[in-house]
Amino acid sequence: MSTTFTFSVGAQEPHEVTVRVAGIRNRVTIAIDGVVAIDSGGNFGIVMPNVFDIEVGVYEKHMVSVRFIAQQHVDGGATYIDVFIDGRFGFRQNWG
Repeated sequence: MSTTFTFSVGAQEPHEVTVRVAGIRNRVTIAIDGVVAIDSGGNFGIVMPNVFDIEVGVYEKHMVSVRFIAQQHVDGGATYIDVFIDGRFGFRQNWG
């Protein structure tokens, strides 16, 4: 199972951020403009850590936070990824 999505960050200095979760080990990679900046290496079971923070930009800096939410079946079993930009909710991406 794999989930990949891309979004833009920055107005004056735009960058493309790509988030990918792949394989049985839920390996998370986050790339900025095609260059991998974070690679979790994967983990059996749930994604650990479940929050990844990365600063994007050189002159126009933005803090991007990618949060993986995986509820237990008893809690509804919802799985999604929330993206925050500069501390504000950006969007929610389905996962799984």
